[in-house]
Amino acid sequence: MEMKQTPTLAFTQVNKDFDGQSALKSLSLKLYPGMVVGLLGQNGAGKSTLMRCALGIMEPCSGEVSVLGASVAELSSELKMQIGYVPQQPFGYEGFSVAKALDLHRSFYPDWDMALEAEWLKRFDLDPKQQVQRLSVGQRQSLALIMAMSYRPKLLILDEPVASLDPIARRKFMADLFELAIESGSCVLFSSHITSDLERVASHLALIKRGELVLFKEIDELREQVKLLSLEDKAELPAELTVLNRRGCKVLVDNYQHSFEGLVTADTLNLEQLFMELHS
Repeated sequence: MEMKQTPTLAFTQVNKDFDGQSALKSLSLKLYPGMVVGLLGQNGAGKSTLMRCALGIMEPCSGEVSVLGASVAELSSELKMQIGYVPQQPFGYEGFSVAKALDLHRSFYPDWDMALEAEWLKRFDLDPKQQVQRLSVGQRQSLALIMAMSYRPKLLILDEPVASLDPIARRKFMADLFELAIESGSCVLFSSHITSDLERVASHLALIKRGELVLFKEIDELREQVKLLSLEDKAELPAELTVLNRRGCKVLVDNYQHSFEGLVTADTLNLEQLFMELHS
């Protein structure tokens, strides 16, 4: 879906190689304000590489990455303060209390939302007096999320943000993430292997396989247009269908609209089923 407004994050024909192996292949993708985009793919598919290119941590071999209308390689300090990032592994601040760590982090962001910070500290049951090095892995990840969200960035990039949270905290976080994005006009890109989380809150799904963008659709469109077809022998597929994977008479397709001669069944898949069929 193409929009007239400036994309918050745009990849244009991006390629990235490591030691002669392609991590991203001619990848083009545009994300706009208000989108909550779930990024799904196997380990090694290129998800973290894509995120690091978006942050300017990695430079693509070719192609262009832009954030808020500017090349990621030339972002001003003001634009950098509009980007939030939470990596897979919690980070730093050993020797600090939670309150002191937040004081230091807050000093870099003039638009910090103190009410949001206080609300999320309470939600994650974090004691401001507790030492960061004594926090559990899940608690450190919760603190990292608060640090990334309390200045209401225009682009929020989360790499497996809730993997270390318990199911109750994870469900609350994902619901609030969607509401915060809509309220702030932010754009969120998050990766997760927990397909139920993606289905619950993502407005769009970006599915990567071996560095290539296989699908990028609104979740509702994905349910309507991506089908697992069972075909009769020698049945011919309509030209408008895009084949995503094929195993004999079972064909995973995109852009499904209507039945055709030789079609036995057209099954709707949830994200876990789609993922398994795509990689089988």
